[in-house]
Amino acid sequence: MSPERQIAVIGGGWAGCAAAIALADAGGRVDLFESAPVLGGRARRVVRHGLNLDNGQHLMLGAYRETLDLVARLGAPAPVRRALAIAPLSASQPNAITLRAPAWPAPFALLAALLRARGLGPGERVAALRWFARLRRRGFRCAPDATVEALTSTLPARVATALWHPLCLAALNTHPREASAQVFANVLAAAFDGGAGAADWIAPRGDLGTLVPDATARHLAEGGHRVATATTAHVVARAPAGRWRVAAKDDARDYDGVVVAVAPHQLAHAFAPELAWQAPALAGALADVAALASEPITTVYLGYVDRVAVDDAIIRLDDRPGQWLFARDDIVATAGADAPQLASVVAIAISAHGEHDAWPHPALVAACDAQLARLSPGWPPCTWSQVIEEKRATYACTPSARRPASGLVLPALALAGDYTDDRFPATLEAAVRSGRRAAVALAASLRDVGEPVIPANAGIQP
Repeated sequence: MSPERQIAVIGGGWAGCAAAIALADAGGRVDLFESAPVLGGRARRVVRHGLNLDNGQHLMLGAYRETLDLVARLGAPAPVRRALAIAPLSASQPNAITLRAPAWPAPFALLAALLRARGLGPGERVAALRWFARLRRRGFRCAPDATVEALTSTLPARVATALWHPLCLAALNTHPREASAQVFANVLAAAFDGGAGAADWIAPRGDLGTLVPDATARHLAEGGHRVATATTAHVVARAPAGRWRVAAKDDARDYDGVVVAVAPHQLAHAFAPELAWQAPALAGALADVAALASEPITTVYLGYVDRVAVDDAIIRLDDRPGQWLFARDDIVATAGADAPQLASVVAIAISAHGEHDAWPHPALVAACDAQLARLSPGWPPCTWSQVIEEKRATYACTPSARRPASGLVLPALALAGDYTDDRFPATLEAAVRSGRRAAVALAASLRDVGEPVIPANAGIQP
């Protein structure tokens, strides 16, 4: 693009960050607006009691290539890459399955992991392998209305409920009885049929803010672009010469192009109501997003004055109430001077809705503390805690969920967000993919001097 092109990116989550970086690289002058005090959106840093926490636990895989490419582009600290390893906290758990996938080419990583899995009998291993082979032979295609529960109904009950269903809940943040079989199949294809290292577990060296949001802010500022946090922006009108008017605080400016990359529940508020009345394409996208249900993610942080030794794996719990446990040594390492004196911090993740939603935070902390003591006798007493509930962490990834496509929805105006990616569920990878796709579409429409390219279904003239 010509360097005179002025671009607004509304929303500083991972989709907005990815779009802003791509548009800056394409030559435009970018203004990035974020309503929160920090960038990151639904995957951001939250400071509590002098400790750098995340507002939710986000598992990344080696298959998330566009996210890893963005991290490398920004020069952020390279995350730690480990072969995928899932292990129970206690071998006595009813769902105790240990799965370790070597960094081998597909599909041999999963083959080796299932053949060596502990907690599954020989017949269960063979059944799991045959099930995956059948899914692979049909190109990972599922009936459009199929749920994950239906997809796994031919498996032995233990393989379905102790292996695939927990992975579905973690990946899609939707219960298997409600979750889209097709989207789950897409995740399995990416992880276990996506080449060497695709199933690797990628762990940031610090909180999520250090990985993309902080680096995005630095990169844009160094390039002369503008990052406006604590600033809510809206597309308010079509401006002369095919531009868009964006209002932020007490200021309104005209831009050659706009990417709107806000959370689903914020999308309707990012536009003046009359724009939707004038443009059927925008009205349809807003209606699809408004119909999406939300799912929460709850993280219970527990701190200890004693050192807690945890296996170097993704730790599976017994769902009463915690589902997964992560050691967070980085939180202790980056503690501020006013932080409590802790030797260890762990994060317990609980995906999607459940009875825990109604529990007061002290009751939830007590239940998680008792859970760890029950599963691992000798576990030290908790001396500090923090509960973070992201009530609208993701959309419910159901077969009926209609998602608008990322890219141009009106002339020189594009949508981005994890809910616009047609392949993955609401993950960091989906957000980054959507942001880059929106940026490519917008830059292509502005590459020539003159009026922007108008999509055939826009329904609005410049």
